[in-house]
Amino acid sequence: MIRSAEPADTGAVVELAVTAGLFAPEEAPFVAAMMAGYFGGAAEEGHRCLVDDADGLRAVAYRQPKPAADRVWDLTMIAVRPGHQGRGLGTALLRHVEEELRGDGQRLLLVDTSGTPPYDRARTFYAGCGYAEEARVRDYWADGDDLVVFRKALT
Repeated sequence: MIRSAEPADTGAVVELAVTAGLFAPEEAPFVAAMMAGYFGGAAEEGHRCLVDDADGLRAVAYRQPKPAADRVWDLTMIAVRPGHQGRGLGTALLRHVEEELRGDGQRLLLVDTSGTPPYDRARTFYAGCGYAEEARVRDYWADGDDLVVFRKALT
């Protein structure tokens, strides 16, 4: 079941983001701060956090508007619990995000990811969902770790 995240989900969202390998354990405070900001008013600015909790918290997606761009959005986070990966949950959640944005007349959804081998599967996932690699910034995250930007038109 896909629904909006609630404040009580914060700990589970942070744990899921780390368990899924989206963030390192030392980056957990970043995810916690993002969720605190979401419940502290960012949701009113268009940010949206969705969770799939059909059998415990299985997946999460977070999107936010890109500042100073006309109807462009950033998929800041999407993660599926490792034991549930490969079952279509991430695809269903991503499609839900896209449909919400389309329904609101939005134009583009962008996704930033890493160019390192541990993110090969993520890049394959985005390509399989119809996203095109739009840009690559060498050594962005760290030396040898490129920023890879994927793009999908929503209109």
